[in-house]
Amino acid sequence: MRNARVAKRYARSLFEAAEQNDALEQVRQSVELFSAAFAHSPPLRALLRNPVIGAERKVAILREIFAQRTHQLFGAFLELVCLKGRENILDQIAEQFVELYNAWAGIVPASVTTAVEFPSDLVPRIEAFIARRFGAHPKLEFSVNPAILGGIVIKSGDIRLDASVAGQLARLRAQLLGATDAIGGSADGTGV
Repeated sequence: MRNARVAKRYARSLFEAAEQNDALEQVRQSVELFSAAFAHSPPLRALLRNPVIGAERKVAILREIFAQRTHQLFGAFLELVCLKGRENILDQIAEQFVELYNAWAGIVPASVTTAVEFPSDLVPRIEAFIARRFGAHPKLEFSVNPAILGGIVIKSGDIRLDASVAGQLARLRAQLLGATDAIGGSADGTGV
């Protein structure tokens, strides 16, 4: 919990500095590049979470990795975070920054899951639906999960819209079991 608050403070500081320097989009791109590298590089994660490696060494390695590919403000921010001993929460800071950016830009990230590959010609309809539902510009991530059997599941933040066949069957089953219990029957149909 404490790390989440600290990460949010650092993210807000980076966001405000980027906004003041008219570099919000460039810093967002730098943050997303860092996040992707962090997610896909076990050595980078190990480096940032290793308390034995000194801050100066971590700064030198991060500078070597990111200096030419990120905005200079983000590079300076990485150095500051390392020198303050908070490099172990850089991934959380990045997540918080993206949330702040999305709120500022009116972007709502949403995941769309279907049983089969989603037809590209229907993407504008899903985008329009999510824009109406959430009042923002959707940033969609599509995935395929045959277990939902058919239909669609849309998730954004804490909201889950389940129009899948598997979801409908589960709700129907719950209703039937609830009705059976209400009239004194059992779920196995024996009435005992």
